Amino acid sequence: MVVSSTASSFSKEMSIRRKISSIFNKREEDFPSLREYNDYLEEVEDMTFNLIEGIDVAAIEAKIEKYRKENAEQIANAEARKAEELAAALKASKGPLHTESTDTGAAQTSQGATGGVTVQGQYAPSVVPGSVLAAARPTPPLAQLGGRIASSFRRICS
Repeated sequence: MVVSSTASSFSKEMSIRRKISSIFNKREEDFPSLREYNDYLEEVEDMTFNLIEGIDVAAIEAKIEKYRKENAEQIANAEARKAEELAAALKASKGPLHTESTDTGAAQTSQGATGGVTVQGQYAPSVVPGSVLAAARPTPPLAQLGGRIASSFRRICS
């Protein structure tokens, strides 16, 4: 398969992955064992890879359509569960909105004020403090790196 650009191959892959994940959306708790869940994930990834690479596309699309028809109720339930989880996460990320009143009784919002006193909006960090991504990554001191580079350079040159 010849692809004219990296961007188009990336968008093709993402489109296929979105389509597949919207249909094959079971979770670990939907399976009696971890082994069965891993087998399911492997089968889904094999189908995804083959679609991306253009291998046996007609047979895979027929298999996907058959699965979609046989599991329509489960797919709808999983989509509803995901929507509920996203709504709960959005609600939790917004937190309670703080309001203040001025002498005239005008309410203040995070978007602005109508009486001279403003209330700042809530800040919800996208990374939880203390998580792996938020933790500082230790790096060796520059002098230590310089010493290693210099000694490697001396070994190569001699």
